[in-house]
Amino acid sequence: MAVSTRVLLVEDNPSIRALLLGSLASMAKVEACGSADEALRMVEAEMPELVIADYRMPSMDGLELIVQLRAVNPRIAAVLLASRADIGKLLAGASSVVEEFIEKPFFIDEAMLRIKRVIDRLSLSRQPQPAPESSSVRGTLAQMSVTDLLQTLDIGRKSCRLVISHSGQECQMYFHDGQLMHAALGSITGEAAVYQAIWWVEGGFVIDFGGENCPQTITHSTQSVLMEALRLFDEAQRDAPKRPPEPNRGAELRPSLAAQF
Repeated sequence: MAVSTRVLLVEDNPSIRALLLGSLASMAKVEACGSADEALRMVEAEMPELVIADYRMPSMDGLELIVQLRAVNPRIAAVLLASRADIGKLLAGASSVVEEFIEKPFFIDEAMLRIKRVIDRLSLSRQPQPAPESSSVRGTLAQMSVTDLLQTLDIGRKSCRLVISHSGQECQMYFHDGQLMHAALGSITGEAAVYQAIWWVEGGFVIDFGGENCPQTITHSTQSVLMEALRLFDEAQRDAPKRPPEPNRGAELRPSLAAQF
């Protein structure tokens, strides 16, 4: 990356902290510590863009730390390491402040893939609006899922047109200051078009920062549309378990080559 993402790693287990620190070194500028209290002292000098924290730590847990940091800077991204039981119960309502949950024990390559997705979103969100001669960004859904793209454009408050292609279909979405204004997929418009495209896990995307006028067919916030899309997605998965995997998880590496902690 042209600009290294500043990451603060907070993990009280020295072995896990050393493993994560070594794995993250190639993709970000990482500082590490063993407690939330130490983390709060460290951020007085410089705020990180991303905090990766263990949930269960003495004195202050990882979620409390994230809430305190986001009270100072709401744009800080967060990844929380926690057990399946904690994610399913105690942390069930924490998705509004946590970008990714990594279940412990974890496979290191799977954990790095999840963290890299957050770092990629941060990298794209801080990208300045390009000059007219280079006003578009291209990629594949293997690099960033539809969910990742919507979250990134919302967090980065981007004004642009997002075109997603998949198996001969094309969905166009228009954003103004991060707000999703309009979506069209063939004859389907508005939120219904987003609910269709959220399934796509293969294909490509183009983000055009040139800007075009469009009708406003969506009045709910981008996050509200995304949450409803994911709710419908999860509901459909329960009714038809053979449907495609969730976009945020479909591209993960198989754990067979990983080290488990």
